[in-house]
Amino acid sequence: MRGSTTRILARSAVRAALFALALGLYAASGALAQAGAPAQPSDSPLSPGTPLRLVQPRLGIDAPIVPLGQTDDGAMAAPSDPDTIGWWSLGADASQEGNVVLAGHVNWAGRLRVFGRLDQAVPGDVFYLTDASGTEWGYVVIWKRLYDAQSAPLEEIFLPDAPGHQLTLITCGGRYIPAAREYLDRIIVRAQRIE
Repeated sequence: MRGSTTRILARSAVRAALFALALGLYAASGALAQAGAPAQPSDSPLSPGTPLRLVQPRLGIDAPIVPLGQTDDGAMAAPSDPDTIGWWSLGADASQEGNVVLAGHVNWAGRLRVFGRLDQAVPGDVFYLTDASGTEWGYVVIWKRLYDAQSAPLEEIFLPDAPGHQLTLITCGGRYIPAAREYLDRIIVRAQRIE
């Protein structure tokens, strides 16, 4: 388990993190997506619970996961590769109780990307997360919701003090403004670890 200092940091970072989503960083075009900054230097050893891959066969998801932190302006970083999933590394990893938060692009350059079919997730779907220890964890979807990006319930989404083992997936969806190449809503999928 991480120390209380990390938990405090995670809670205080929630609003700054989802502020990025409110600004539409997971936009329809790479031109609007903010490049992700790694949460740690690439030569740093990974903790055993660091998420490395996410698979959901029915939705066509089979992608690497990279740890991301905050950008210089305090927003949640977005993956720079549209086919890679970003893990909110200031929150929980797969080895500890809490909420593992993953985000990815819905489309880019006119075609669906890593979370392009996340809107089709339904309760009962199972996502498989592999961590740096080589352990594969199953998470079953318990709900999917669409939130306005400007008024999304940030604490509920990031759930910094989540009981048990949760997985939250975030992408764009809903209303779209072609001129700005921006979605006004966010698709949130919550899953619970299969024990």
